[in-house]
Amino acid sequence: MSLVLSGQGEKTSPILKLSRKYSAYLCYPLAVCGIIWLLLLPMQSCFSRNAYFSENAMMPGQVKSKFGTIKHVAATGMIDAALEAERAKGSNDTVSGMRATALRDVFEKIGLESEIQRFTFDEVRGIGRTEGRNVHGILRAPRSDAVETLLVAASWTTSDGNTNINAVRLMAGLAKFFSEQTYWAKDVVFVVTDSGERGIEAWLKAYHGVSTAAPIYVRGGIIQAALSLELPPAAKYAGLGVFFEGKSGELPNLDFVNIVQRIAQIERIPAYLHGMQDPPAHESSLATRYMHSAHLLLRQVRSQAIGVTVGVHAPFLRYRIDALTISGIVPPRDPVALQSKNDGNSRHLLVALEPEMLAQATVRALGRTLESTMRSLNNLLEHFHQSFFFYILPANRRYISIGDYIPAAGLMVASLLVQAMHLWWMQGSDDMRSSDPRTRIERMNKYYSFLRRTLPNGFGIILRIHALGALLLVIPFIVPQAVLTHSTSTAYVFTMALASISMVLHVSDIYWAPKNSGLVDWRQLKALVEVYVAVTLACLSVMNFSLAVVMFGISGLPLLLTRMYNYTTRAHRVANLALLLATSPICILALSRTALLGLSPLDFTSSSFRVFLEDFHHFSSLMYPLLCLVYWPVNLLCMVVALIP
Repeated sequence: MSLVLSGQGEKTSPILKLSRKYSAYLCYPLAVCGIIWLLLLPMQSCFSRNAYFSENAMMPGQVKSKFGTIKHVAATGMIDAALEAERAKGSNDTVSGMRATALRDVFEKIGLESEIQRFTFDEVRGIGRTEGRNVHGILRAPRSDAVETLLVAASWTTSDGNTNINAVRLMAGLAKFFSEQTYWAKDVVFVVTDSGERGIEAWLKAYHGVSTAAPIYVRGGIIQAALSLELPPAAKYAGLGVFFEGKSGELPNLDFVNIVQRIAQIERIPAYLHGMQDPPAHESSLATRYMHSAHLLLRQVRSQAIGVTVGVHAPFLRYRIDALTISGIVPPRDPVALQSKNDGNSRHLLVALEPEMLAQATVRALGRTLESTMRSLNNLLEHFHQSFFFYILPANRRYISIGDYIPAAGLMVASLLVQAMHLWWMQGSDDMRSSDPRTRIERMNKYYSFLRRTLPNGFGIILRIHALGALLLVIPFIVPQAVLTHSTSTAYVFTMALASISMVLHVSDIYWAPKNSGLVDWRQLKALVEVYVAVTLACLSVMNFSLAVVMFGISGLPLLLTRMYNYTTRAHRVANLALLLATSPICILALSRTALLGLSPLDFTSSSFRVFLEDFHHFSSLMYPLLCLVYWPVNLLCMVVALIP
């Protein structure tokens, strides 16, 4: 109550008096300080530290790798022979079914317990039903009772639609090698899917009993960690890319990332975060290293905020399973990669591709890297817990902990709260803010009368706008035909945008009428919205810092700059509306086509809105509900604030 009444000249604490005096000037410096803090994160001398191992029991690189004999390398060709044999049978089964049968035969020949899972999934609820098949084989640990499990996963295709046959081949060679060893204390599961992340999600639901639509009966223990393989066609690789972000900003334990990079370095096939090699410290300038770190951080923000991931590791993170993807970096002029690109991907569907086999030295290095990594994971006595789960990585083998980057989000949230307090104190007429003690009772009566008159209308506007956002959220699930294709999804978004603008104009027009003058105060409305956005960003910054930064940039910052003072000219309103339209969901969604899908912003045959909807439907991604319930309504409320008298 002291905070509420301090704007009306009541006696209050010195801190509140000081806050009231300088709140109008503090909000923008706080936002600027938060942005500067973000810009300092890529500077390796400011916040980042050298990576280290917190879990000593893993002992990475402490054993001699044995993978790489002629027998093990030859085992990588078992899948090619099985695919040829399956094709020679002349079966009427689909390509997916024939591949699954061939892989199951390979696993059973090696000695694994194997099973094929047949499942169906919708691209969007009720739209685009597709059938898929997963194959998994389990190597039972000779030294345990199947309580814990390690997992190696791959898809038949890479994230960019190329063949991933090299990963399946390597998995067959690893399965053959692992089956000959006696030191395993955990079961080892090998999973191959033909549907990417959706296939892994269906397998995980069945494995954990979440869904009984496509059950599996051959199971292991609790999955401790998972490795995803993505090896595009090439004769050899220049290195490995490590991808670790989840769909909603989930991250594996930092020890897992450090171990993979350390072991790859020992095996002389270096692993780089997102496939980006650091510039040499002694040959590059400070500006070059800064731009490299900034680029790497932006790629992490893109993956965590929008949900664009490489590999099939992301679904595991939803189940609190530490997972990451190892991807091969193809040299620029690799002959096998060029040949595969020229021939297209039709050949890899079933036939053997002996010319596209990896070089033996590359197979040996990759196999030993995975062998050492799996043996380190085999040493785990419990789940990863020693190192960080909240971090950002500005360079290879360096990290920034949550204690160093979270103040940036705190400063941004504080800027919104400080401006909200200032606007709350300044709402109403000037005579309600007098400090004359003789008019105290009269001022209090005016103030409470003002709140009774304006607060219901302010909350009514907020609820109406959010009801429109909720409608945007649920219509695709009630009427899935609205997002049948990317084109209809784009039309749906534009239709809702026109409806939203119509509501904004209607609401603003109501309060321009003389009889409704004084029924709503723009300061009060903006203060309420800022508190709502600040609380949302504060909660979001702990769960997904990257998404919180993006939401502040597209929602919080425009709100902060909307109607910075009580202007009365038409030019100011037009300029304010132009800023809000430039940061509106329609414009941002059009621009995100470039960031998300790699297409032109003017290409309306694709829709990032539909991609967000698919991720929400399959993986419960946060981007779609935040778009509908926070970003869209706040942008409309900013327009209302700019237009009402």
